[in-house]
Amino acid sequence: MNIVHVAESFAGGVFDFLVALTNGLPEFSHTIIHGKREDTPRSFEERFPRGTRFHHWQHASREINPVHDIRALSQIIALLKRMKNADVIHLHSSKAGFLGRLACRMLGIQDRVIYSPQGVAFLRTDLSVAKVKLLTYLEKTAARFGGQVIGSCASEAAAFAEVGITATYINNGIACEEYFSARPRHTPMVIGTAARITPQKNPSLFNEIAQAFLPDPQIRFLWMGDGELRHQLSSPNIQITGWMPKDELTQRLQLIDIYLSTSLWEGLPLSVLLAMCAGKPVVLSDCSGNRDLVENGRNGFRFVDKDEAISCIVKLKADAHLVQRMGQCSHELLLDNYHLRTMICQYKKLYAAVAKAATRGPF
Repeated sequence: MNIVHVAESFAGGVFDFLVALTNGLPEFSHTIIHGKREDTPRSFEERFPRGTRFHHWQHASREINPVHDIRALSQIIALLKRMKNADVIHLHSSKAGFLGRLACRMLGIQDRVIYSPQGVAFLRTDLSVAKVKLLTYLEKTAARFGGQVIGSCASEAAAFAEVGITATYINNGIACEEYFSARPRHTPMVIGTAARITPQKNPSLFNEIAQAFLPDPQIRFLWMGDGELRHQLSSPNIQITGWMPKDELTQRLQLIDIYLSTSLWEGLPLSVLLAMCAGKPVVLSDCSGNRDLVENGRNGFRFVDKDEAISCIVKLKADAHLVQRMGQCSHELLLDNYHLRTMICQYKKLYAAVAKAATRGPF
């Protein structure tokens, strides 16, 4: 089976998702049409299965730009015309989702399309009301071009349903060993997160929470990552590590006690999944994506504001057994619902169903 993947945001979570998905389906032929960003990994080809073909989507850009977008549309049409044997066109993230669905509709192959948003653009809270309305309108328009919308979790699919777009979901998943290993409790307690330091991740709230614990030397905070809002993490009890390879990140997650996310919106955050695999209780803001990963009171807590987050941390700090029990529950939930094997199996079935139902049309 021949799968064509299209991704403008060829970095971060989308890149990691593509690496996991293609390596999980080595029996298929994969072609990747991709943009490039500053944080697109160097020598990225080495991360994919042998035989994967790559095409640079030169004019693709994250922001709406009529001139660039028309050029990007023209290029994606030309590339797809050359791929006459494509059984499935899998579009990743919102820009690829819009331009890719329009291109496939123009080519008459819209019934081969799957669209994975990996984060609902119209849920962004860092944009004006007018721009959010525009993004919602664009998603509704693109949905009429055809294809299936496949969310990365239940709350992402629900967000589309709320604006009248039919969507289903396949939970993102990661590889995780089938055992739970709790780290012995030590002081100070380390509360960590792993993410780009961007408006989406709400570093100012993370900083405010850390500042509330300045009088307590037995708690410190760790931000694994970097980004343009680094200056907002000014509390002296926060350590910023900068970027690190994924294997090092996995090791660092083993050394924290609690995973804290202050995000304003999410798809299904891979960093939280990694923390759950490591057996950590999670304290997560109540936003899309995050709310799928925490069963309140079982493997952690959801919070809606700073005071509630602080209360959750205080509760965990006071009870080492609760930290251990919730960490074990995190690990179990990961294995039951968000394991890579399950995700791969579901995408394999979906690809087969799409390929079987698709008409061959002009290709």
